Amino acid sequence: MQRRILPILVSALGLALAAGCATGSSGPTAATPWNQAAVTGLARQLSTAADAWQLALRQQDPAQLGSGTSQEGLRLIQKAQVVSEHARALAGHLDAGEGREQTLDTFRSLKEITDDAQQDQARTITDKPTLAAWSKFTGLVRQVQPYYEK
Repeated sequence: MQRRILPILVSALGLALAAGCATGSSGPTAATPWNQAAVTGLARQLSTAADAWQLALRQQDPAQLGSGTSQEGLRLIQKAQVVSEHARALAGHLDAGEGREQTLDTFRSLKEITDDAQQDQARTITDKPTLAAWSKFTGLVRQVQPYYEK
């Protein structure tokens, strides 16, 4: 009986830890009131972080990413470019004075692509600078996201 309980306990602790990490952001909480200056500043940082992640990936040999196939590495690099373009677009729209309603679709698109890239990033073997750049980027996405929730 103890042999069956231990795996369940370990799984439950893992889920609890994951849930704690997911909610332990230092940014605003859910349904944060719109703040144009704050969101614009975060979006600028987000764009810079997306570019840094893309550069870090490009500096790695695509054959060294993932399971060793260059195709996996190239796919992640392509997603990084799309993420970078969307982050840059979001920052540009906000810099131009567009508000929440005008930039909501851009943010949602960025978030969707980021979620897709998260799955690929989790399956790939990347070096510490790439992981650090990814972590910074996703941390900023989590800080911007509450401003777009209702």
